[in-house]
Amino acid sequence: MSIQTLFGILFLLGGIFQAFTAILIYQGHKHYILKIANRKVGMAIYFIFAFVLFFLAYTNLV
Repeated sequence: MSIQTLFGILFLLGGIFQAFTAILIYQGHKHYILKIANRKVGMAIYFIFAFVLFFLAYTNLV
């Protein structure tokens, strides 16, 4: 397994966990981001971060 494939898998797992966190914030669970921003902004931040991680996973796995 090459290092590039390993990074792709790690970025993919990170994106999945960030998307899961955004979904939990949407459902109303407490999170430290809610001390800084409201729920919609917190969800947007986590979805953008998840999108960036999915993009990095795509570029490393293809």
